[in-house]
Amino acid sequence: MGYALRFYKRINIIIDFLLEMPRVRRTKVIISVMSILGIILGAVFIIPGWFHKDKSNEYWAYISPELVGMDSQILDNMIYDVEINSYNVYSILVIRNGCIVNEWYARFFHKDYLFRLFSVSKSITSTLIGIAVDKGFISNLNKSVLDFFTDKDIANMDSQKEAITIEHLLTMTTGLEWPEYYPYDDPRNPYFDWLASKDHVEYVLNRTMIAIPGQEFNYNTGATHLLAAILERATNMSTLDFAIKYLFSPLHIYDYYLLHDPQGVGCGGDGFFLRARDMAKIGYLFLKNGKWEENQIVSEYWVNISTSSKVNLGSYGYGFQWWIFQNDSCYQALGYGGQVISVHYTLNLLVVFTGMEYNFDYSSYLINSYILPSLM
Repeated sequence: MGYALRFYKRINIIIDFLLEMPRVRRTKVIISVMSILGIILGAVFIIPGWFHKDKSNEYWAYISPELVGMDSQILDNMIYDVEINSYNVYSILVIRNGCIVNEWYARFFHKDYLFRLFSVSKSITSTLIGIAVDKGFISNLNKSVLDFFTDKDIANMDSQKEAITIEHLLTMTTGLEWPEYYPYDDPRNPYFDWLASKDHVEYVLNRTMIAIPGQEFNYNTGATHLLAAILERATNMSTLDFAIKYLFSPLHIYDYYLLHDPQGVGCGGDGFFLRARDMAKIGYLFLKNGKWEENQIVSEYWVNISTSSKVNLGSYGYGFQWWIFQNDSCYQALGYGGQVISVHYTLNLLVVFTGMEYNFDYSSYLINSYILPSLM
């Protein structure tokens, strides 16, 4: 109340001061003040919109599905299905031959909404590692992970832990005990204990070894967090700054956010926020073998090695933080709740989903029931 009263008094003093001025002078002062406020408001609200929001969206052109060999009625039926059954889908984006053929947002969401990507972040972090390798910041993938953290007092040390390499982090074959396959509310799942820890990097490094590195797949968000920490130490840049300079800006991505751990390390495993259309740019970059317009953003070699199965998991595989479905000529970035970038490389087709559906794999259902059948 005291602050409000003082503010009110100061406003009254300014008004009284203006009223005591000669009329012409008072008018000039008011015009000057309004001009300055206009410039400030323009700089804060209008100019960023010109250079960021519109630029980021202008890449994608709309086209009739029939012009690229897709049935618009089947795609419309997909949207009807989503809406009538109230699936927890927030957005759908279907792109073929580089053009949007279908774009839909649930109520309260829109094309400029920043969605949390959850584990789709892993595929972005892997891409950043590839760029760092391309540019010589990281010499090779066989470097020991512990070499980057000599300042840490690491528990449960043994020769197996010393053998963990960057490639083991990329393929989720670290050998560290990390049962993230349990439900998140299961006390055996280390995820929330890890988030509550004071040092996220050290927490991961302190885990005991249960397998020889490279032998067993074990999904581990902490492993990707180590990749982000290695990126920051190798480049002397934050994960977000590196992403902005070498990935986001070249792709004309201007709206983003990244969560950080207590030490300020970017949460590369699950902390990126992007718009659906900008998620599509990540997928399209890979569909075009790492090239965007005339610029090679990440090497074709990295794209190929990242999207080739390094771990055989039965009907699918795992590359460098991408899920590989060779029988479907497809690879995907997958995130908790239904965040998806699905790249169908033989069809020149790209699909992006966001949502928060826990009990139903709506992305596979919609792709197999509508999107693929819509191809004429």
